[in-house]
Amino acid sequence: MDVLSDILDTLKFKGSFYFSTNFTSPWGVQVPNYKNVARFHLAVGGGFWVKVAGVDDYIHLSSGDMIIIPHGAEHKISDEQDSPIEQLDEVLHKSGYKGEGHLVYGGDGKRGSTELLCGHFDFDEKFTHPLISDLPAYILITGKEAIDFSWFDNAMKFISYESQKTSIGNSAIIKRLSEILFIHAIRVWNFKENNNKGFMRAIADKKIGRSIKAFHDAPEFAWTLENLAYEAGVSRSVFANQFKELMGITPLSYMTFWRMQKACQSLIETDLSTDLIAEQVGYQSLAAFSKVFKKNVGVGPGSFRRENSGL
Repeated sequence: MDVLSDILDTLKFKGSFYFSTNFTSPWGVQVPNYKNVARFHLAVGGGFWVKVAGVDDYIHLSSGDMIIIPHGAEHKISDEQDSPIEQLDEVLHKSGYKGEGHLVYGGDGKRGSTELLCGHFDFDEKFTHPLISDLPAYILITGKEAIDFSWFDNAMKFISYESQKTSIGNSAIIKRLSEILFIHAIRVWNFKENNNKGFMRAIADKKIGRSIKAFHDAPEFAWTLENLAYEAGVSRSVFANQFKELMGITPLSYMTFWRMQKACQSLIETDLSTDLIAEQVGYQSLAAFSKVFKKNVGVGPGSFRRENSGL
């Protein structure tokens, strides 16, 4: 399994499709903050403005553009910057939207209409990873940029096409396509921003990325700084310095972090013994595992399992 897939599987990543819209001008919607999600809006027809909490400037999207707003941030979407804004719940109530078909809302439409696809990407709040925490306040992928990445452009066109249909399974297709678009979007963001630090930059690095993949493929192995450096094909000191420069933490700190994430997953989702889980994440001693687990998670493995899985 590749590193991104391993992380997203552990984070329980999944896309949720809210609705497609037909907003007629003037219109404006206040989207509230909401837990550990990354919301998305894809402009199928017409343009609109977005104002993300904590970001000074308004962001304009045209037909074919997509914006992802990580971290559950509150934001406004509207046809014009000065359009009247209503809370999302009020918009849903006034429109009579029942969860099917288009969300139709707005004024007389003299200035035009906007068709959007809206949804979010959900992550289990019990888990975390720098892949998500490194993301910016928003990621904007324009239709022009999408053309430069044919697979992204084709996926956006396909999801737009499916949104116009009422065929069996089209909502499920949109959800799955949105998940693909999220992964591609962070790849495009990392490429176009030319990030020189962060997790995406680390796994894209030929040497550091090779060692991270080796670790994710076999977290149970007795990894040391020496054999991680060997996987990268560099000396121990060079590897340690480059890894920390890219990731902001030491290789051993990252190993401990991810092993604890995987241990939490097994404690919640399986009835495996704590001894076996300890071995699966690289600890031959239950005592050593329990000590590290409590230091990093805040409670012992047994308490964590009882509090989160009911086993």
